Amino acid sequence: MNNNQVGRRNILKYSAVGIAMAATARAQAEEQATARGSNGKRYKKETRKTEVLVVGGGTAGTPTYFSRLLDFEKRVIFVASHVTEEKRIIRMTNKYNLIAGLVCFCLSAGSFAAERPNLLILLTDDQKLDSLGCYKQEQPLPTPNIDKLAADGIRFNNGFVTTPICAISRACILTGRYSCKSGMTKFKSLMPQPVFEKSYNMLLQNAGYYTGQIGKYGVRSTKEQLARFDFYDASMDQGPMFRNYKGKKLHDSAWLTQRTSDFLDTVPAGKPFCLQVNYKAPHASSCPAPEDDHRLDDYIFEKNPLDNEEAAALVPEIVRNSFLGVCYYKDLYGGSGFNPIGGNYKELYGDGDPSLFSRQYYEKIASVERSVGQIRAMLEKRGLADNTVIIFLSDHGNHFGEKQLYAKWSPYEQSLRVPFIVYDPRPQAQKGQVRDEMVLNIDVAPTLLSLAGVKVPEVMDGKSLLPLITSASPVESKDWRTEFFFEHYHSGCKGVYIARNEGVRTVDAKYLRWIDPPQPIEEVFDLSKDPDELKNLVNNPEHQERVKKLRSTFDEWRQANPANYEHIPSKTFNAPEIDWAQFKKKNAKDYKKIAAAVNQLGVTWEQATDDWETRKKIWNATKIYY
Repeated sequence: MNNNQVGRRNILKYSAVGIAMAATARAQAEEQATARGSNGKRYKKETRKTEVLVVGGGTAGTPTYFSRLLDFEKRVIFVASHVTEEKRIIRMTNKYNLIAGLVCFCLSAGSFAAERPNLLILLTDDQKLDSLGCYKQEQPLPTPNIDKLAADGIRFNNGFVTTPICAISRACILTGRYSCKSGMTKFKSLMPQPVFEKSYNMLLQNAGYYTGQIGKYGVRSTKEQLARFDFYDASMDQGPMFRNYKGKKLHDSAWLTQRTSDFLDTVPAGKPFCLQVNYKAPHASSCPAPEDDHRLDDYIFEKNPLDNEEAAALVPEIVRNSFLGVCYYKDLYGGSGFNPIGGNYKELYGDGDPSLFSRQYYEKIASVERSVGQIRAMLEKRGLADNTVIIFLSDHGNHFGEKQLYAKWSPYEQSLRVPFIVYDPRPQAQKGQVRDEMVLNIDVAPTLLSLAGVKVPEVMDGKSLLPLITSASPVESKDWRTEFFFEHYHSGCKGVYIARNEGVRTVDAKYLRWIDPPQPIEEVFDLSKDPDELKNLVNNPEHQERVKKLRSTFDEWRQANPANYEHIPSKTFNAPEIDWAQFKKKNAKDYKKIAAAVNQLGVTWEQATDDWETRKKIWNATKIYY
């Protein structure tokens, strides 16, 4: 019996599929009811006066209650509507008589959920798909807790993000929208108020949920917006590796486990909750927990098979010379500092050993793995496990040396793919499934709303995963997506250029476009035959029909969903037009450096603006990317 259910003896529940008949009844009684809230704590006994309670059913995962009474032969008619916070159990009264007529209804697949579920989102940072045992059996460190979550629920083999960068992907998760639709395109994009109001947090709160965000929230918001959360202990930036908690120094993952417990302590009795737990790990700004550090000192990490010059030569030069190339040597191979675009990274950083970085990456995941197990045990101990849906995913994937690239930001599979697990403990949900449908970060918000019985706004681009959660068989392609679009318009990170890109991925192909060069660079891959994306088919005469179709598909979508990215000279890359007088006024120091480079190179300001090669020379000389 779930904690939030009260007055069970007063409920006439119809759970068989088919026709149910309600008996005529008249009763009036007083009953002492002791209930538990979402936080697992008892609250004060109270007297409940109840005549007759009749509960109906709706689609699986979307419980409905007969909550409105209309006069029928001076008696009662029942009308189904979604439950609200304070109407978890509806009392049906008539001052003199109460006659329940014949009620006929047919329930959908699965048993009827008598209450709305609690919702828990566990979000990691920079976690690549194959870093968990449930996705790749052999791991440097085992991940039994996360593997069990996948075994208990549904593991999606084709989880993706639509924009592979921290802040923007997190905004996509919150809003259920593509970046171009939400206006969140950069690290410091401030979430517009109308977009915030339609985020899953606010919509659930309006529907009676107790909402919380802890850890690396990562999305720029106003103080007024953050104050709207019922429980907020989070950072809009990376956040610290360790935190002080009541005199103790806790690693981020341990601190998040503790704050999850604190959150549950504050949930009001009778309220369902929705909490998003945002881990730093295994992002480069995090570190292994003390108990995990050096666990893999003796582990031998093999070099990625695609970490070679031949594979790297297939990547456009503008990408190799971007932050993806810098991080390959700086982070993966243990160098330090930044090298100007066009420089020789190998000479600067050398052929370092990636073992240190790889070791720490997996040791960081160990702290998340431990936290997931502790949080699930916590839910079990509090009596909440049977009615708490858990979604586990990462904000994006990660290159690990493939094509001599490291980190995210690219439209290649290593960057777009993420682990994606959904566990719904209730009877109507599938258990122990592995599914191959394409699911996205923008699907999280509509899924949460559907689970809670809240209408999904039309502005959301994602799809509710309920049909996949409740279906025992694959969903036909006509009923699910066969393509999705991706876009990455943020172009600067710590003063180094990030190659901007966009495109479309189908179930078996990908069209991508690097948009910054004067003539954008296109790549097309047949993923069914070339999953490593090594054979660009864009100029292959045998594939031109497919290339044209993919290009057209993306162009039609982009025309209907125009990019809304605003270039800011010296802060972002490849601004199409620059007012140098205004630039000098706002960025005097940067302007002075650029002017010196213009004079030294003997070029004109027009060339400094319009000529690609001249721009690159100025970037190299000044480290200012405009």
